[in-house]
Amino acid sequence: MSHTKVNQVIILAAGKSLQLDGVNKALIEHPISRKTILDCMIDAFEGKVITVVVGFSAIQIMQKYPQLNYVINPNWAVTNNAMSLGLALTNEPTYVVPGDIYLDKKLVSRLDNEVSDLALTRNTENRVLSSIHAITKDNNIIDVYQGPIKNSTHPETTGLFKISNKEALTAWRNQCLQHGNLFAGQLLPVNVTNIKSVDVEKDFLWEINTPTDYLNLIREAGRK
Repeated sequence: MSHTKVNQVIILAAGKSLQLDGVNKALIEHPISRKTILDCMIDAFEGKVITVVVGFSAIQIMQKYPQLNYVINPNWAVTNNAMSLGLALTNEPTYVVPGDIYLDKKLVSRLDNEVSDLALTRNTENRVLSSIHAITKDNNIIDVYQGPIKNSTHPETTGLFKISNKEALTAWRNQCLQHGNLFAGQLLPVNVTNIKSVDVEKDFLWEINTPTDYLNLIREAGRK
């Protein structure tokens, strides 16, 4: 298993959340710390070069975080995050992260010490039809699919990936640009390089898709 140092991060934050009153998820504030999701990303990936793909609320984000690099998806309203990734992806080893998850340094540190090509996954019963599931063999992802889960052994992908293989990065970018209406995770280049399924385990990762997700975060934060 190869290990390559990854110093690049692409955060996909171009979309508008219709389930969250039309806010940009990257600007959602933690109920206790009041840090935005993007604040937490900056902390977690400290020392790495961060590029944010923006679309909806682009000016708000760029004004608040002028120190970051930006790529604009002008067609954010009619494409999915595959197009955003295709516009930003190069052949440099990179983390790819959705702009709707809280995470911390401990998780990133663990992933830094993992294999060069991986997808962060989790086994959970709380899935929606848009969830992307992974079919694995010997801990490597051999296929992905969206929709109802076909087997309880198939973990859900979280949208966080670390890819270093240059051929895989090129193939992923090309597929994302050709199929911009899909999720980037649906186009994961599993046929080009071995991509390991790495479980979240007990590390902190909290996805905000609905008001209920945020309410549960309030309750969880209140217990600590």
